[in-house]
Amino acid sequence: MTKPSVLQELKTIRPLLLPAVVIYIFTLFVLPTFVHEWDAYCWYSWANQLKVKGLVSAYEAGSQINYLPLYTYVLKLFSYLYATDDMQANIYKLKAITWLFDMATILLLCSLVKKESKQLRYFIFGLFNVGFFYNTMVWNQVDGILTFFVFASFFFGYHKNIFGSLVLFLLALNFKLQAIVFAPVLAVLWWPELTIKHTVRYVFLLGLLQALIILPFLINGNAKNILKVTFASVDYFQFVSMNAFNFWHLILSGDLMTTPDTTPVLFGYTYKSIGLGLFAICAILICTPLYLKIFKSHLSKQTVHFDLNLLLLSMTLICYVFFFFNTQMHERYIHPVIIFLTALAFLYKQWGIWILVSLNYAFSLDSICNYFKIDQNHLFVYYADFMAAVYALGLIWLAILWYKALPARAFYYKRLAHE
Repeated sequence: MTKPSVLQELKTIRPLLLPAVVIYIFTLFVLPTFVHEWDAYCWYSWANQLKVKGLVSAYEAGSQINYLPLYTYVLKLFSYLYATDDMQANIYKLKAITWLFDMATILLLCSLVKKESKQLRYFIFGLFNVGFFYNTMVWNQVDGILTFFVFASFFFGYHKNIFGSLVLFLLALNFKLQAIVFAPVLAVLWWPELTIKHTVRYVFLLGLLQALIILPFLINGNAKNILKVTFASVDYFQFVSMNAFNFWHLILSGDLMTTPDTTPVLFGYTYKSIGLGLFAICAILICTPLYLKIFKSHLSKQTVHFDLNLLLLSMTLICYVFFFFNTQMHERYIHPVIIFLTALAFLYKQWGIWILVSLNYAFSLDSICNYFKIDQNHLFVYYADFMAAVYALGLIWLAILWYKALPARAFYYKRLAHE
């Protein structure tokens, strides 16, 4: 059976466009003014700098901006809307921009839902997922923009629009370096479709796009500083955990935000190297079945076809283990997992894992912002150890689902279902 094209899939969501516009306009009038104070101050000071000194000042010596170019364009656009004196009071309205990307992500996902009668209901479920919603509408963070580019890249790649997928992935990388985590799985979608001719053409066109993205900085002569910001982001906080309630909270005690991850702990290996090693092992395990399938298809000269369930689980897991095992992780780095879990819930009825991880993610965000003004010291769902245990349970649950989705296992379970 021929897989629908991107355009064919997108046509199915036309009935959702009017409700989406209505919801968006309504939310513009009820945007929560609450924000994470430090992040909001960063957005304000950066936007004000770009307004006063110009876009190219982002990467000049002494600039405090440590985000990659794509978000500087967003902040520059926002700076046109308000005078300097009014900008700080209105910085919460940045949520309206991220909210657009959130809506676009859920619309893409809903195009995969074959029963159109379910699309509106699922659109609302996805858009108002408690963790997804909190990140944008309460915290005023921008992980939803990264998630859009990553999920859209996956969506286009799955539908064999390889160039579109590569473009979107390049945009994701220009937004946050964190997107690189998804490359091993996305490459599975790209590799079988790429010929030498296509590769040369795409590399050339992507190079042009990259040059266009950084063109103002190239003209100004400070584009090289973008690389400095990029590499500096890797070890910006050299601590075991930046409120990411992950593996390290299960095995260590004390304040992990002040525990250097460069501390040698096991045969001279540091927390950082152990975390990277665990992540690398998991990533190899996740990707090996996918690459073996490509290799076998190549040997048999057959077209390779991947099960969407396995691909979604692989995308979910590779981000999950990145967050769970690595040091220096922030609580928000698991955000892209939510959209892939949402896809698994909508398409394969994996509602339990979706609810579990989404709620835990929301609690982890609220443990920082305390939007609900709760005495968190007396509510176990806010305990770091408890949230880490829930994330561990989620990882085990996902690993079991992934194992069952592997080609040989999937065949076995289908056979059992028919006996």
